[in-house]
Amino acid sequence: MPTTGPPPPGQVNSTLKYASIAASTLSDISDSTSIPFLRTISAVSVSILAVVQTVKTNQDECLRMVARIEEVLSIMLRLSAQGEELAPGTLHNVGSTLQKIHAYVTAQQHAGIFKRFFRQNENTALLTECKAGLAHALDVFGIETRLLTTAEMAEMRERAEKRHGELVELFSAKGSDTASLVNKSVFEFKNSTTSLLLLPPIPKIFHGRDAELDALVRLLLQDSARVTILGPGGIGKTSLATTALHHPEVSAKYPHQYFVSCESANNHDSLLSTIASHVGVTPSRNPAKQILRHFSGAEASILLLDNFETSWEPLASRAHVEEFLSLLADVSQLAILITMRGAERPGSVRWTRPFLPPLEPLSDHAARLIFGDITDEHQQDDDEIFELLKLTDNLPLAITLVANISAFEGYETLLSRWRTEKTTLLSEGTDKRSNLDLSIRLSLSSPRMLNCPGALPLLSLLSLLPDGVSEVDLLQIDFPMIQDMGRSKTTLIRTSLAYLDHGKWLRVLAPIREYIKIHNPPSPSLCRPLRRHFHQLVMLWDYQHLSIAAIAPRLAVNIANFESVIRHGLHDEEPDLAETLHSAIMFESLCRSLKGRSSGLLQLLPGYLDKLDDRNLHGAYLDQLVRSWRYNPGIPLDIEDLEAIAVHHFKAADNIGGESLFLSGLANYFINHDHDIPKALKYFARAKALADAARNIKAQCSALRGVGFSMWYLGQYREAQVTAHHLRRLAQLHSFFYEEVQAIRIDLLCRVSQGDLKPCLTLSEKARGLLALGGFQDSSLDFVLLACDGDVHSRKTEFTEAKAVYLKSSSLQRDPLSQAYDLFNLALIDNDIGEDTEKVRKDLDAIKSNFESMNYPTGVILCDVGLALVNIRDGSLAKARFLLEKSFRDALGKHQETSILCLTTLGDLSCGLYKTWTTYGWAVTLMGYALKGKNRIAIHHALQCLGDIFVAWGDDDTAESLFQVALDGFTLMDIHRSRGWCAVRLGDLQCRRGEEDEALKLWRIARPCFVRSQQVRDIELVDERMARGKIIIQVVKQKCMYT
Repeated sequence: MPTTGPPPPGQVNSTLKYASIAASTLSDISDSTSIPFLRTISAVSVSILAVVQTVKTNQDECLRMVARIEEVLSIMLRLSAQGEELAPGTLHNVGSTLQKIHAYVTAQQHAGIFKRFFRQNENTALLTECKAGLAHALDVFGIETRLLTTAEMAEMRERAEKRHGELVELFSAKGSDTASLVNKSVFEFKNSTTSLLLLPPIPKIFHGRDAELDALVRLLLQDSARVTILGPGGIGKTSLATTALHHPEVSAKYPHQYFVSCESANNHDSLLSTIASHVGVTPSRNPAKQILRHFSGAEASILLLDNFETSWEPLASRAHVEEFLSLLADVSQLAILITMRGAERPGSVRWTRPFLPPLEPLSDHAARLIFGDITDEHQQDDDEIFELLKLTDNLPLAITLVANISAFEGYETLLSRWRTEKTTLLSEGTDKRSNLDLSIRLSLSSPRMLNCPGALPLLSLLSLLPDGVSEVDLLQIDFPMIQDMGRSKTTLIRTSLAYLDHGKWLRVLAPIREYIKIHNPPSPSLCRPLRRHFHQLVMLWDYQHLSIAAIAPRLAVNIANFESVIRHGLHDEEPDLAETLHSAIMFESLCRSLKGRSSGLLQLLPGYLDKLDDRNLHGAYLDQLVRSWRYNPGIPLDIEDLEAIAVHHFKAADNIGGESLFLSGLANYFINHDHDIPKALKYFARAKALADAARNIKAQCSALRGVGFSMWYLGQYREAQVTAHHLRRLAQLHSFFYEEVQAIRIDLLCRVSQGDLKPCLTLSEKARGLLALGGFQDSSLDFVLLACDGDVHSRKTEFTEAKAVYLKSSSLQRDPLSQAYDLFNLALIDNDIGEDTEKVRKDLDAIKSNFESMNYPTGVILCDVGLALVNIRDGSLAKARFLLEKSFRDALGKHQETSILCLTTLGDLSCGLYKTWTTYGWAVTLMGYALKGKNRIAIHHALQCLGDIFVAWGDDDTAESLFQVALDGFTLMDIHRSRGWCAVRLGDLQCRRGEEDEALKLWRIARPCFVRSQQVRDIELVDERMARGKIIIQVVKQKCMYT
């Protein structure tokens, strides 16, 4: 029975031990499987166990919960060991409960008397939620396990401890599982398939099957070779076989070669008759004996039986066909090569090893080569070719037919016809080598298909799933219409109507999917279980709180499936229309987060929404419309009308939380689209008031997060950090790891802007640890934090480290906007370290176009600043002045960081943009902005700029004081390049006064700073100064010696 009290003192250590083993074992399992939320559960459990051992208060309560956690983890291990599938929804609930427990035990770790007193209500409520969650989990698992007895639990613990090491070794050692064309007329005469005695000619167009051809030739060169080429119709089996027979070594080994088409030989007798006529055997009552005698008395021969499945598949004569094949195999000087649709070889023959695996679709490159050979359009735009080849799924027969039609009708006409005619477009020929529909019908009419009632419904279902379907989904979804799922799946694979990809997903090639959707479309009763399953998965998606990374991989690999199933359910007769619309709305958020694009479904929804009187659905749709404005430029937005309608819907539904989240979305629109941050802050304030009234934590966090980022944009860093503190406290209280990390991110941005760089990398590491606890590792936010590390190194002018971080972040980042920022920062670094200006300019132009395509003016302004910096290096000072002044005006009051970047350059006399007095004005402006925002880096840059100006005015004493303060500040902040230049300036002043020894000391300080920041030209200038200084010192010493 489940434990009801805390473990006795003697059992505390064993409870912690077994819980730790269970958590670690689940972690091992999560590393080798795609079970959602399992990694989160194991990570949070391990963290709880570590914290519990140091709690100062309520230790008994904490240990009591650890005992229940251990029971839950052990039951999960038992279910996994028995091969039971753990439902994502249940695992998600367990993970959420563990996150709350983590928040509770952490609060007990350092809680003082006064803090406990003031927060006792919060802790009591949280404890109640934790207990309820654990009890619910045990109840749910109890249904499946009928509850574990004490003896069973003890036995399970013993086995877990014993096998934990074995599992670790097993999973660490576990590895991963690891192209031809049919010519337009492969051995055909006016589209006929009449068999001839001669071997068909070698295909003139043959690409992408080099590896398969080499393997086949090696097999055929063995003695008494018996080889089967398997695969779906139109995959190129005959072409591969014919090419192999024409290979010089194969031709030399087998002087006699026989090509026999079995396409019309649908039983044992007709097979014998067909073979006999091809090898020249005189008809007799016993043709089998005559055929065997012929091959036994002949020289080395090879017999190619093409389309052998026609003869082999009928069950009534299969035994006789296999018996005859076995007799042929007994002839030692006869090699046998057969081609068959499907993935199953005939029995009774010892086939030559290693088996040739079933042929797969061609690579993109091979498909492109075939298309070009047929159309003679090798220089055509690859994008257009790719769009056409997507229709074929790289099936050689489909490529050939598409290419032939395209050669005569053109690409646009072909695509237009495909949208209406589908596979019938490729079915104008009279045989299976020139008619795609006929080829598919032959596979569907296979006796193996006809003898399995569930195979066709499963194939019909798969026609909706371009990504295929995983074994987990097939087992978890109850399909009443599909009899014997395992047998149905096997039948589709054996007939090659479906195949298992490298990830073991069951998939169907695009031409077959399109044919089935027209001729055997899935019925509503067949689709409903699949649609509801996908709806439940999408509902687990919660961008603000839930474990995105735990469910994200499963969602990401189903993106095309979701879209296809949702589109299929968008019609007036759909009984679950409201659920389908809800899925479509949530799917929009999912696509933006995982793929950085719109789903393309929003514009399809208004007509269906109008048929439903569901206020919440209307409001949710308008909310997503606002949030996806950047990704749906074709949908016009009248924000004022949209706001009024959405608010009306939310108020009518009494959905205060939904209204609050909508207003936060509007506020973000005003920031990113209108650059009107003051207006956005008013909307965030309205959203926060509504969220507080509704006590909606998610909405409260959303509003606070928006206010924090807005304050940072405006350079009001103190206010931003105070808001971040409130957000972090709220997130900690409710175990919202995602929002807690967002609060840390706001704090990080403020610290970087103010020059408080020392704690930033530690804070970033802590935030990523929280992401791991919440299951958000490898999420977009994780990569944004990685980019923050790059910002820290960049501010310190540690360009080697910064570049490495940005490169890594840009390669991992899925969000196109964040990726564009990473690329922009890389371009700035290239400019700073002296890379070729034309390359940097080209990169910035491309990034600017990217920002423009996303309708993101802030990024466009930043790129203009970057281009101005390149122009300064090129000596194009007029262009640089124009871009900097324009960028400063555009960023004024909207983005403080961009304003500071402009002013830092405009106020730098060494850039040569203005005369001294004008530069002085910009430098003073920079100082004003920096002081207002308490931006320490900008303050010291302003001091350095003013120092240069006073040197130009001949006031060396004032300049020296300014440079010294700037040097001390840059040294404290560890900003290398600026520290180096301040030291150079001070050295120059000392040299002018004749203090060469002091100058050399300062220049020696500067040199390693320039080395650290990769400033090659600056290193050369310092070396020149040091060389001159040493010469002067030597001359002075010599003069002193003579005097």
